[in-house]
Amino acid sequence: MSDSRANGLADGFMRQMVFNGPRDIEIQEVPIPEPNRDQVLVKVHSCALCTWEQRMYTGEDPHYPLAGGHEVSGEVIKVGERVFSVKPGDHVTVSGLVRCEQCESCRRGLNNICENMYKIRDAQPTPGPGGLGQYVLRLGADCYKVPDSVPFEQAALTEPLSCVLRSVKHGKLAPREEVVIIGAGIMGMLHLLLAKRSGAEVYISEPDEGRRRKAMEIGADGVFNPMEGDYVATVRELTGGRGADATFVCVPNGATIEPAVNASAPGGRVMLYSSFFPKGKKIQLDPNIFHKTEVVLTGTMSQSRQDFFEAAEMIANQELDLESLISARFPLDDVERAFEAALKVDTYRVIVNP
Repeated sequence: MSDSRANGLADGFMRQMVFNGPRDIEIQEVPIPEPNRDQVLVKVHSCALCTWEQRMYTGEDPHYPLAGGHEVSGEVIKVGERVFSVKPGDHVTVSGLVRCEQCESCRRGLNNICENMYKIRDAQPTPGPGGLGQYVLRLGADCYKVPDSVPFEQAALTEPLSCVLRSVKHGKLAPREEVVIIGAGIMGMLHLLLAKRSGAEVYISEPDEGRRRKAMEIGADGVFNPMEGDYVATVRELTGGRGADATFVCVPNGATIEPAVNASAPGGRVMLYSSFFPKGKKIQLDPNIFHKTEVVLTGTMSQSRQDFFEAAEMIANQELDLESLISARFPLDDVERAFEAALKVDTYRVIVNP
């Protein structure tokens, strides 16, 4: 393939990864889309592999065919006539969340849970966010400028950081509160960084020794193995008998919820962050605990535009150590190897650089 052909723009085509089935991915050649008056054409420099795409790859969450990739950063190539926030040549981080702005949730300010997000499809050969390709189309409102000094790979983490930021906001953390994070994967680690930024003391519940060690390296006040000893007793011991002021459940394991509630301090908050609890599974909780101690059990979904803007500002100002959470980098041609690497327990975020 010639250089102009590989770059795509010269002949009007680009390369894009598509999920056809479990562990069945294909690099297709498709037309480069043209932006309408409200859209931006972005040349993708980095796309991080979210756990959602990982589940698509393994077949745990099948939606085929689908053009995956929604944790995206790149360079603006073209803009529509009604785009004012960015211009060609700008480096941007891109939100992949689709909103109709017409349903009741959107109009009530909850466009992160738009009722029609899965009904909206851009004019492209295969549905999906398409970040695992050389170019993507986005609304100007969903492109956030970052300084040229910020690495594209770190800018691509704006989307997961914004989702975690929404979770931590709902946790209403105050300085010196005692927080437990269940799970020390990439999302647990991002919770750790933001919780420490709020001034909380943070303890990590994680069975894997390597992840516990990593959590201590990036600022945890303590770690423990939930498979050893009683979870509730351990949390109460760490918190002087009072319990956790806030707990963030960052693993898709419903069995963690009851002990998290039982280990809460009076007025504690338990946030269910993980997005893939097995469907149909039930949990059992004593309702008296909510009446007697005013513990709150809730969760969050995705992020708002404000959350994304704030996360982009954090990354633009390089306020967080995100480089330590990037485990590997692969070109688009090696995307299958990238997914296999992302599935390993000692991996945080894997980046594909189209």
